[in-house]
Amino acid sequence: VCRTERTPGPGDAADQNFDYMFKLLIIGNSSVGKTSLLFRYADDSFTSAFVSTVGIDFKVKTVYRNEKRVKLQIWVRWGLVLVH
Repeated sequence: VCRTERTPGPGDAADQNFDYMFKLLIIGNSSVGKTSLLFRYADDSFTSAFVSTVGIDFKVKTVYRNEKRVKLQIWVRWGLVLVH
C-alpha cells in the first residue's frame, strides 16, 4: 500500500528530506497522453484541454512506501529522442 503526501509546493523540488529518490522519464509518440498521465498521477487532476508539450514538463510527488519517504521526480519529454 502506497500512501501519498500532499501535493508539493514551489520549494519542494529542492526538499532534501527523503529516504529514496527516483527520477522517471516518460517518453513516447506525440499526442498519446504523456502529460495527461503526469498530471493525473502527480496532481490527481485531468483536463482534456492540454496543449502539446514544448520541451519538458516536470512534477515532483512524494509517496510513503514501507514507512519510507520516496520522492519521485517525473519528467515528460516531447519530440524525437535519439538514443545512441
